[in-house]
Amino acid sequence: MRAVIGAACAAAAFATLAHADGMDEMAAPPAPVETSSGWEYQFTPYGWLPWLSGNATIRGRHFKVASNPVQILEHLDFAWMSYMQAKKGPVTVFADVIYGDVSNSRSLVASDRVSADVSGTIGAALSADYQFWTIEAGGMYEILKWRSRASADPDTVLEMLAGGRYWHQQLRVKVALAGTTNIDGLIVSGSDAIADSGGVDWIDPFIGARLRYKPATGEEMILRGDVGGFGAGSQFTWQVKATYNWYLGTYRDIIFDGYLGYRALSVDYESGSGNRRYVYDVLEQGPVVGFTGKF
Repeated sequence: MRAVIGAACAAAAFATLAHADGMDEMAAPPAPVETSSGWEYQFTPYGWLPWLSGNATIRGRHFKVASNPVQILEHLDFAWMSYMQAKKGPVTVFADVIYGDVSNSRSLVASDRVSADVSGTIGAALSADYQFWTIEAGGMYEILKWRSRASADPDTVLEMLAGGRYWHQQLRVKVALAGTTNIDGLIVSGSDAIADSGGVDWIDPFIGARLRYKPATGEEMILRGDVGGFGAGSQFTWQVKATYNWYLGTYRDIIFDGYLGYRALSVDYESGSGNRRYVYDVLEQGPVVGFTGKF
């Protein structure tokens, strides 16, 4: 909710400023801006409202992960999400940054059980703190262009892509002390104990493709998918993103598009053993909304 409210407020502020200062109200957008170097740039701040589902293991204790956007946003301290790309001819380089800080969430995780090599029981999960970065960077190359409708120029483009996705996570879960709780590896605080993953970092290589289709002037539909990990970082990761972009207007030589779609990102990571074991096998999926500035 906060991410969407932020994007909506920014869009509203932009629209107000644009009208006050004379935004170009054109039926069709101008040609893409090209710099003297031949590169075209774009920047997209966005909000992503995901459902989380899966499993996590912290210090050898298993937890179920299940949370919806409202539950996450109730305990969201701060988030930042943005996409950047630079394009020259058939080549595109890109970067996507996601940061989130969720604290004192009573709905993010639920206690499940302990690992086979950790004795004792596990008390009920009382709350969780979750801080994370997901940063991806890579490149794309156009391999096919064609016309799917009557138009002077190709309206459909297929690009192959490859890159790397950096993950940083710290997940802390406070659990109640049960009668036979094995506190080995846990931090005891009064009548509670804390399972703290500490900072966990890894990088996943990925490969994929992006399909861009322009159904009409000033509109574009984009479908992107990738797979990765392959045991180099996580065991496996995949992502699918579908968006619809439409022309909003031009302000001071910057072309603005609206941005709406759906994104799903899954990762299956594991490391360590015993009370040092960490597993994060979670699917995040939900709508995305934002706007793009092209310059």
